[in-house]
Amino acid sequence: MLEWLTRDPLNGIVITIAFFSSLIIGRYLGNKKEKAKYNGKTIDSRIEILVSFLLIIAVTLMKHWYFPIVIAALCIGIALKINLIRDYLKKLVFPLVLALFILAVQGLFYGVNKIDLGIISVYAEGIDYGFLIFARVLASASVLILLVITISENELLESMRWFGVPKTIIEISSFMSRYIKTFSSEGKKLKQAQESRCGFSRNANFTKQAQNIASISGALITRAFARSEEVYRAMLSRGWKPDLKYSIDCQPLNKRDMILGILSSSGIFAMLVFDRLL
Repeated sequence: MLEWLTRDPLNGIVITIAFFSSLIIGRYLGNKKEKAKYNGKTIDSRIEILVSFLLIIAVTLMKHWYFPIVIAALCIGIALKINLIRDYLKKLVFPLVLALFILAVQGLFYGVNKIDLGIISVYAEGIDYGFLIFARVLASASVLILLVITISENELLESMRWFGVPKTIIEISSFMSRYIKTFSSEGKKLKQAQESRCGFSRNANFTKQAQNIASISGALITRAFARSEEVYRAMLSRGWKPDLKYSIDCQPLNKRDMILGILSSSGIFAMLVFDRLL
């Protein structure tokens, strides 16, 4: 099932980068007001996460490009229906650029049969395989972005706890999501401080600019370690312990959500089998 990890490492790397980049970019570009407008959600968050996970795995295993393209189009339609298309498209920019870059690289350097376009020559096999990767990245990123903009952070963490994800991973995820913006704001402060001291001059050469970025990165990492120690001590002073047990129980799934999850999962597996039989 996971044969692409050994036979298709480039695709695995691209998909992984697209996933996490989309999530991080979404944290920077997310707008709480736009998320608050979405009040018509009727699907349980646990079903959304399960279906999204299965759909992403299925997309990475598909051998034909048209199924991922259809999935991406459906995600765009859902974003239009819930009036979040602007936020959705903002988060889709980076994965789309990355997918186009992979398509260009595959078309220019992979294959045997050349196609002369006048200015440049491309390979037919590279175009076919590159467009397949493009469709996979686009569909996977679309599913993940749609999940991010329709589910809150608390719902995501509670769903992870319900699925039996180790508590350590849940706590780390909670800390990371809370301090990504803090990390970004600290970086902006350091850059502004260096600019006020005549750093980042437009007349500086590449080596000088690299030194400026390196100095900011080092100071930012040092501040991050110091801030983490302060937060850890503050949490201990408020009664938090690493082995603290949570008494909050998740509500069980109702029959409607269970049936919806079973039907959606069956449809995804059927689509994957149909793609393999074509």
